[in-house]
Amino acid sequence: MIGNVGKMFTGTMIALVGGAVVGIMDSSFRHYYKRYADSEDLRQKGSIQEVIIIGDETKKGRGKK
Repeated sequence: MIGNVGKMFTGTMIALVGGAVVGIMDSSFRHYYKRYADSEDLRQKGSIQEVIIIGDETKKGRGKK
């Protein structure tokens, strides 16, 4: 049987590990957000208004035989 001290120790360890995991997740997301997000990528609020497809029109199609 685990006594009151053991339960308190277990609860404390769970809280510490949980807090560390949440901190790591938050830090990782902030790192990605600041480093890789374009000005209108993740920072855009609301729904998408316009989609532009940029293609390379200089490529020539394969010739017919």
